[in-house]
Amino acid sequence: MENESYDARSALEAAQATEVRSAQIATSTPWYAPWYGITCSLVPAAIGFLAASQVGLGLVLITLECVSLALLVTTYQRITGVWPSARGGMAHFVAAIAVMLGAGVLNCVLGVAYGVSWWILVVAAVTAVGMALLSRSYDAALVRKNGDR
Repeated sequence: MENESYDARSALEAAQATEVRSAQIATSTPWYAPWYGITCSLVPAAIGFLAASQVGLGLVLITLECVSLALLVTTYQRITGVWPSARGGMAHFVAAIAVMLGAGVLNCVLGVAYGVSWWILVVAAVTAVGMALLSRSYDAALVRKNGDR
C-alpha cells in the first residue's frame, strides 16, 4: 500500500512539473511581441494604401506581412521547440481581431477619403503597439494560469 501512495505522489509531482514546463515553453520570448506587433501593423497599412489606390505598395506590404509572419512563427518554433499557440486565449484572440479589423476599416475609410498621408503610419504604429501589448497580456494570463517562467 505504501508503494501505491508514493507512486501517486510522484505522478502528481511529475504532472505539476510538466505544467510549469508547459507555461515556460508557451510564454513567448522577449522579441516575439514587438515583432508580432510590427507584423500585424502591416495589414492595416496595406489596406490604407490599397484604399488610396496605391495597389503596388499595398500588395508589397501584404507580401511583407506574410513573409514576416512565416519567419516569426518558424523562428519561434526553432528556438523554443514548440509552435506558437493561442490555446485557451479566446478573449485575447477576439481582442486581436477587433484591433486588426478596426485599424483596417479606419485606414480604408481614411484612404478613400484623403488618399495617402501620414495617418497611415499613425494607424500602423497604434496597431503595432496594441498588438504587442495584447501578445504580452496573453503571456501574462498564461503565466497566471500555469505558473511563472
